[in-house]
Amino acid sequence: MRKISLILKKELLEIVRDRQTFVLIVVTPLVFYPLMIGAIGYFTQMEKIREEKAIYKLGIIHPAFDLSLVTHIKETGRFEVITGNDVTLMFDKEKVKAVLKIMDPGQEKEIVIYYDGADKESQSAMERITEIVSEYSDSLVQKRISEYGLSPKILEPFIIEKQNIAGAERMGGVKLGMLIPYFLILMSFGGAIHLASNITAGEKERRTMETLLVTNVKRGEIVIGKMLSVFSISLLTTISGVVGLIATFYAGFTVLAGGEEIVSVAIPWFSCLLMLVVMLPLIGFFSSLLVAIGSASRNMNEAGNYISYIFFVIIILAIFSVMRLTAPAVSLFFVPVLNTALLQQQILVGEFRGLSLIITLSSTIIYASMVFFIAKVSFEKEKILFRS
Repeated sequence: MRKISLILKKELLEIVRDRQTFVLIVVTPLVFYPLMIGAIGYFTQMEKIREEKAIYKLGIIHPAFDLSLVTHIKETGRFEVITGNDVTLMFDKEKVKAVLKIMDPGQEKEIVIYYDGADKESQSAMERITEIVSEYSDSLVQKRISEYGLSPKILEPFIIEKQNIAGAERMGGVKLGMLIPYFLILMSFGGAIHLASNITAGEKERRTMETLLVTNVKRGEIVIGKMLSVFSISLLTTISGVVGLIATFYAGFTVLAGGEEIVSVAIPWFSCLLMLVVMLPLIGFFSSLLVAIGSASRNMNEAGNYISYIFFVIIILAIFSVMRLTAPAVSLFFVPVLNTALLQQQILVGEFRGLSLIITLSSTIIYASMVFFIAKVSFEKEKILFRS
């Protein structure tokens, strides 16, 4: 253990001495991610307010077929109404965001709404005018029923009332479950890339690897020391990111809890601790994987190429955390990276099961052990370690 600790101390000291790397690993996650989350929340809310206040241009063709509807649309104050006869011309020259075409083939009127599906404002205008026309249509039905002396309730044999039994905290956890696992996984992997490449492929380029190998330290001990140094830095980066995110949420960050309800979000400390525990085997897997790649690579450039491919796969697996899976199959908890993301989602919502926790931790530990063995083999075979 003494020799392993010396290897660990040596690698960590090099990182601490490199201030730029230390800032990138510790300070950046602590500051950058809160700023990014805060910016996302701020601009999302500003965009929602802007969209609600926006007054879109609406083209209407054949308004004479239903003047009362046109009047109702104008009274809402949510559209600038422009009349015309040609849909394409109104979009191109009048710059309308939607066109309402009223047709009167007989006793019933038909309404066609034209919009540009590639234009976000046009889609918003279409949704807004659809809502207004639906409300207007419902009011006409209510009026006609009343004229026949019938109760408006005749159209509603059932009254449906929806009550969400999930509290605001749990709903906030659902939203956070789409962000936090994704960020934690990327932070833990990204924070270890530079160090892992530098202490393996980088030492090959600097010709310092031979000096280390001729000492009386066993190859396996060297691998363990390097892997632990990568593990420590990755864990430090993850902790910094978690602290930054938690500080953001406790400072009053808000999310949409469901529908139009906006709630403040706070993560229980036990959940934070449990998420870090769940991350430990994954960080070990990442550390072993990066050391294995660096050991088998000819130089840092080659190691960077291999790592970029692995990073792409990790992003694909982690992105599933953005799409919350309902009742994920047990088999998914055997998939590395994805199992950790799914388990963290369940922890945030407060519905994780012991079986999911056991499968995730044990399977990830097994994967980490397998990759560590590959890294150890690379160090023991000079044909792999010093291939050109």
